[in-house]
Amino acid sequence: MTPPCAGTYALKDFRGSSHRQLAAWVRALPAGARLLELGPGTGQVAQLAARDDLHWVGLEGSIEGLGPLAERFAGGAIVDLETLARMPRGFGAALVADVLEHLIDPDRTLRQLAAVLPEGAPLLVSVPNVANLTVRLALLFGRFEYAERGILDRTHRVFLTRRTFERRLVAAGFRVEKRAVSTLPLRLALPGWPGWLISPAEALLAGVTRLMPTLFGYQLLAFARRA
Repeated sequence: MTPPCAGTYALKDFRGSSHRQLAAWVRALPAGARLLELGPGTGQVAQLAARDDLHWVGLEGSIEGLGPLAERFAGGAIVDLETLARMPRGFGAALVADVLEHLIDPDRTLRQLAAVLPEGAPLLVSVPNVANLTVRLALLFGRFEYAERGILDRTHRVFLTRRTFERRLVAAGFRVEKRAVSTLPLRLALPGWPGWLISPAEALLAGVTRLMPTLFGYQLLAFARRA
């Protein structure tokens, strides 16, 4: 797999974003926990979580991730997850944010994590929601076009709904304890909108997304545990 550049994806620090939700889950981890993150990019979740007490190690696929690994993590390495023989041991939690969809065989990676995490260890994971309303409407009109980023990012190899996402987690040896969705990133999609207009639009979208998460959810998030 040729990984996307570490700097390709922006920090999502706004209401309803996946990075905020994942950071909140990380902040709930016990003090001094050993956390393994796959594909940390530039350390967006680490930046928001601000947990300097964690022994946070990253396995990044892009050479451009070396700088962030040195600056924000206790350690790490540049690896190809597709060919990695096994995951490192000694960790009590794992974070996989927007990585599985880039892999040819994400089930293999999930099984590798399950093989090294102790029973009850948390797995925090997010993937794009291919059942989002925008994709459904495009399909209704016969369109399924790849883009530079987003749900139909041209580097995505696997497309998941909540059901297929959670089915893969369970099959790999995890049980889903909590679930969430992110909202459509209006601030990134509509960068020219003024704050006084984007804020109420985000609030409205957040409400609609809570009511119909699988239809309006932009990303699917799961807090799972090693079964």
